Amino acid sequence: MRKYERQVSPTLDGIRRDHVARYEWAAAKIKPGSKVIDFACGIGYGSKILADAGNVVKGFDIEPEAIAYGKKHYPHERVALAVMDGGKAVNIEPADVAVSFETIEHLENPEPFLKSIKAQILVASVPNEAVMPFSPAPGITTAYHFRHYHQIEFHHLLAQCGWQVEEWYGQEGPESEVTPGCDGCRTIIAVARRVEMPEEDETVKAPEHVAIVGLGPSCDQYLELTKRMGGRKKLCDETWVINALGDVFQCDLIFHMDDVRIQEIRAAAKPESNIAAMCQWLKTSKTPIVTSRAHPDYPALVEFPLEDVLNHLGHDYFNSTAAYAVAFAIHIGVKKISLFGIDFTYPNQSDAEKGRACVEYWLGMARAKGIEISIPNVSTLMDANVLPQARLYGYDTVDIEIEPQADGQVRLKTKPRETLPTAEQIEANYDHSKPIAQQHQSLKE
Repeated sequence: MRKYERQVSPTLDGIRRDHVARYEWAAAKIKPGSKVIDFACGIGYGSKILADAGNVVKGFDIEPEAIAYGKKHYPHERVALAVMDGGKAVNIEPADVAVSFETIEHLENPEPFLKSIKAQILVASVPNEAVMPFSPAPGITTAYHFRHYHQIEFHHLLAQCGWQVEEWYGQEGPESEVTPGCDGCRTIIAVARRVEMPEEDETVKAPEHVAIVGLGPSCDQYLELTKRMGGRKKLCDETWVINALGDVFQCDLIFHMDDVRIQEIRAAAKPESNIAAMCQWLKTSKTPIVTSRAHPDYPALVEFPLEDVLNHLGHDYFNSTAAYAVAFAIHIGVKKISLFGIDFTYPNQSDAEKGRACVEYWLGMARAKGIEISIPNVSTLMDANVLPQARLYGYDTVDIEIEPQADGQVRLKTKPRETLPTAEQIEANYDHSKPIAQQHQSLKE
């Protein structure tokens, strides 16, 4: 049997505590009498723990030697151990619960395996890349792994394979019990429910078109479009929303980068505030919430893969939640981003718009990578709400017409203006003290 990976002992006393604790926790969580599949069961000690709790268990492992050892040392009348070749469960009969501990990181392509599991509930673990970075070096415990996962990456993998995570748990180290949440844990454990059964030949990939919806005025355009189209999936593959919209719109991800520890302080100071109300539903959300730091009282929180994004995109410039959402879309390979309500315009509060530049920087990064950007023409983002003329600084004495060409290029037509703006109009245009929504007004009039 494989050195460094197998927990091998004729009794549980010789099995490392965190491995035993995972199975004991799962056994207590699973309803007695359930049909359970134990994938990558190894020598079968975990299958026996699950069976001792009153379940009927089938354990599968790729190594005949491990299965033979398990049949000898961990027999049970409600356990059947067998060899399963490869990381697929296609020919295994349906069960109530599938357990997959210490499995996914061993699969170079785990998607076919996760898609083919026929169970209502999946309980699975992976090593946390944020705490135990992956290394394939020989002679260490990760020598047989293909990768480790940040929490958000594990969530995305499961979601793309038809699993909705309902609870997150973790273990801090080799002797640890299972605890709620996985902030700072070496091992991440997800409890997920099957929400769809993907086709066998489908491959997991990033959504091609994502809508990011914020709380600004042009948020109304998202509602208008989706209701006229008959639903959000007719507009885009996934909808990501910012903060409080997670309890307003159906969505695939909620971005709330504020640390909930800080939000709880704000909520305690103002119990009737919108922050206090948001903290309440954040605790019960079934939709994953991307944030800076997870918290055990908020099971849906998943941590933003900051290190990976910084290494991939190369710039630590994030001063708003929307900026993180755009960068994450770039990071995972989205091909089109539509933005609604990401306006950064607040009447008489021009300094509240400082996040606009950061979002526009990341949109520039997206365009440089060939990602298509769509912004409603009522939004102040990228000056989408002003006339094309007003978006071209310095061309105040000519009218410019931009004609798109069939080859994707543009052709400019210019015509000198017969009447120039007045001094008052000119000064108004140079005045940047007003909110963005009120700028360029003189050029429109």
